[in-house]
Amino acid sequence: MNISNTISASKARNNFYTLIEEVANKLKRFTITKRGQAQVVMMHPDEVASWEETMDILSDKKLLTDILKSEAERKSGRIVSETKLLKELGIAPKDLKIGKVFYKRSLQQH
Repeated sequence: MNISNTISASKARNNFYTLIEEVANKLKRFTITKRGQAQVVMMHPDEVASWEETMDILSDKKLLTDILKSEAERKSGRIVSETKLLKELGIAPKDLKIGKVFYKRSLQQH
């Protein structure tokens, strides 16, 4: 989690290029104030994109429902990780040339 550092607008102006370096290279976040009140937040573009993606997901009721259902299935044990599945099937991970795989236990019973 990135903790925001609070800095006055005048201090931000005097140290603008240093702030850019801190945000770009150290992924720091700065809340810039004017007369003691927060006015803007300076953060890395990747962090902004992540927040935007999160907001998009949270605003899509169907997608959010699907995510919550998937998480419930995972917690109930109906979905297992690739590693656990391969172990159950007696397959060594090195023998596969694929990415992450998830397996529904309910399909195993049919």
